[in-house]
Amino acid sequence: MPWTRVARWLAWTAAAGMFLVLVMGVTVTTTGSAEGCGRDWPLCHGRFIPDFAVATAIEFSHRAVTGVEGVLIAAVAVLVAALYRGRRPVRVLLPLMVAFLLLQAAMGAWAVKYPQVPLVLALHFGISLVALASTVLVAIYLGLVDRPAPEPVGRSLVLGAWGLAAYLYVLVYSGAYIRHVGAAVSCTTWPLCASPVNLLHRGLAGVALLLALGFLVVVIARAPGRRDLVAGAWVLLGALLLQALAGAYMVWAGFSLLPELTHAALTGLVFTAAANLCLRVTLGQPSRVRRQAVVGGLMAESVASGTRTS
Repeated sequence: MPWTRVARWLAWTAAAGMFLVLVMGVTVTTTGSAEGCGRDWPLCHGRFIPDFAVATAIEFSHRAVTGVEGVLIAAVAVLVAALYRGRRPVRVLLPLMVAFLLLQAAMGAWAVKYPQVPLVLALHFGISLVALASTVLVAIYLGLVDRPAPEPVGRSLVLGAWGLAAYLYVLVYSGAYIRHVGAAVSCTTWPLCASPVNLLHRGLAGVALLLALGFLVVVIARAPGRRDLVAGAWVLLGALLLQALAGAYMVWAGFSLLPELTHAALTGLVFTAAANLCLRVTLGQPSRVRRQAVVGGLMAESVASGTRTS
């Protein structure tokens, strides 16, 4: 139907826009352009269109793209809710997408108006990741909504996917915190490092690789028919490997802008790939209502059988 195609197109456009917002936000912090518009928000130096210096252009363009992205997200939310509001994933993903976009904007405004500690700045990046992942999941779900329900997987795979995503989120947050406190530049070698904090983060990243590899092995062994899960697990493992290489490149290049942006972009890809696995293992599970219906049907059949026997 035309409106479903429009919804999918808008959703993927919004997902691409959210990815751009994430990368531009990292550009702002890496180049030190957070105060490119002074302490004014949403205006820039008290004007709607300011006189541009480099820092001002970077900060202002980030705000402009975020504003356009807000319009896209609102359009996606309204259209998808009109088409699929009865679907449980839609009732979860749409509020999550809108809420984290608003929270991301509010955190950005707060950081401009009032200088923030590294802990809060790292949290801003973590919120941006959830905003990106939720938008991508809406787009993915719109491509799955008219397909037959996937084959259910075991509880261990469900818990494994969600646990892996939670672990990666904590790992990303720790990396963002190290970056915002300025500890990353104290480590000029890779993979070993004299800084205990950086070395710990790299060790945790290595554990993430092993966990992703283990998840892939379990999926192949227990759910070989779920090609979407097998492919998704391969994507996650590949993204983690690329992120590790980007981290090494960032150190060897002296933490310049391009390596920083590459590493941040791959971080967004890693977390989104993990969130995709969470969505897919959850969609494959029977709902509580369906389970209750099955149990009720079995009980009714048992009663009927007992009546016929007597």
